[in-house]
Amino acid sequence: MSEEFRLQRENDLLKQLISVMNTTTKLDNILNYLLDLMTMVTTSEAAYMLVKDVVEGDFLTVRAVAGLKKSQTIGKEWPMDKGVISQCYLSGNHRICNSPHSEPDFDPAMGKLLGIDIKTLMALPMNADGRLVGAIGVINKKDGMQFSSEDVSFGMILADQAASIVGNETTFKTAEARIKRFNTLMQVSEEINKQNDLHQLLDTIMESAKMVMRAEASSLFLLDEKAQELYIESAQGDAGEQIKQFRLPVGKGIAGWVAQKGKPQLIPDAYKDDRFNPEFDKKTGFRTRSIVCVPMFFKKKNVGVIQIINALDKEEFEEDDVPYMMALAGQAAIAIENVRLLQSNKELFLNVVMALVKMIDSRHSFYNGHSLRVAKYAVAIAKQLGVPKDTIEKVQVCAFLHDIGRTQVPDFIIAKKGQLTEQEWAVIKRQPLFGAKFLQGIKMLEYAVPAVLYHMEHYNGKGYPKGVQGEQIPLIARILNVANSFDAMTSPRPYRNPMEKQAARNQVSTKSGSQFDPLIVKAFLAAYDAGQI
Repeated sequence: MSEEFRLQRENDLLKQLISVMNTTTKLDNILNYLLDLMTMVTTSEAAYMLVKDVVEGDFLTVRAVAGLKKSQTIGKEWPMDKGVISQCYLSGNHRICNSPHSEPDFDPAMGKLLGIDIKTLMALPMNADGRLVGAIGVINKKDGMQFSSEDVSFGMILADQAASIVGNETTFKTAEARIKRFNTLMQVSEEINKQNDLHQLLDTIMESAKMVMRAEASSLFLLDEKAQELYIESAQGDAGEQIKQFRLPVGKGIAGWVAQKGKPQLIPDAYKDDRFNPEFDKKTGFRTRSIVCVPMFFKKKNVGVIQIINALDKEEFEEDDVPYMMALAGQAAIAIENVRLLQSNKELFLNVVMALVKMIDSRHSFYNGHSLRVAKYAVAIAKQLGVPKDTIEKVQVCAFLHDIGRTQVPDFIIAKKGQLTEQEWAVIKRQPLFGAKFLQGIKMLEYAVPAVLYHMEHYNGKGYPKGVQGEQIPLIARILNVANSFDAMTSPRPYRNPMEKQAARNQVSTKSGSQFDPLIVKAFLAAYDAGQI
């Protein structure tokens, strides 16, 4: 295999793997797509995934396949104590069997189950945060070739992502239904639909409840299932900040009773109700009169309660107020679960990006951990600048991906110990162009293209690849320039030893206004002196 072809294949894998979470929310589609990628990058005929569907039982179940007939294979069971694939699942270790019929634990019945003659085999464990959830078998390397450690390296990238997806199966199975329900039922206000931060969303919901219901105060309790306690996630009103620290056992107080019984309650006079817990009033000086308290259900599961306190325009709340609060609670529950889902998907996407970054950096020992460190430094700088939270998240992802164009630079140039020729240096200068081109067309990463393209530009216009200067360089790119340069200075390279951190700090300071934006340097120095870098 030529170096050019290998790099292109790696590039295709990276691009398709980053895009996979943007193509579908259906679990089975994602798993089948991952196996299609598996057969592509390992140049093999087929692949199959066995998972442990239930805690009890001694069988693994075929969950997804590629290159095999789905109707004849998916759903079939395989004994957990037979064959190479089962040993892989039980031990958590990968296996390469280029002569499987000579392996003592190989069971030819697997070939009959799948309808394929197994000539070569690679088995990869699926480990979800320390929990083995299944294994992937890759069958018959094409053109008479044998599976290699390179195949394992590529394959484990996909196997780890498959494990993460299967490990969160409940979330993925309900993703499509949650999104549809969110779009049809979430009618409280346009503002709620705009929120993707859970805390801000809950504050918006409760402020809406307080305003629309003309209540003196409102609060939203979420259920801590493990502790069987309610904790206040959002509280609106004069005593709101004071009561956020309180936790309430399920079954205690009116909110605890509603959480336990799952029934809405209209309380005209709180102090005449035996369930009322006056502890909050005693500690805050607030006086509770009337209450509407309703459970929040999602798919018949109680996620918490919402309550409004003290009607402003009347002596007490009325029966007609309860249905509205029930509708609001239902919409709130859906909104909460969808924001959690979005956050979960964002975390999963970030894990995919981090896995790719680790693979890129691990190609050369002197780059190992480089992109993760640059991301750490860049985030610290961004926080010192006081940019919004969503910008900080973008800074982190851009930092992870800033060197993705390095996959197109030949290894002999990257690892060269001597001085580069003009032609070799010209290739190095194209690395940001390679990275930007790679990210173009990936919708969810469009914002990263300018940052990756311009992160090697200098503030004085003497950088590359475009030679732009000053604020013509995007803010994130200027942040990456400082973070990337500092890590490069303090890391070993084939042609030099690393610089001491203090010396690198001083050099960054010296180059303020020439290579680096003075504003970014000021933020970098503040982060460094605060021990954040």
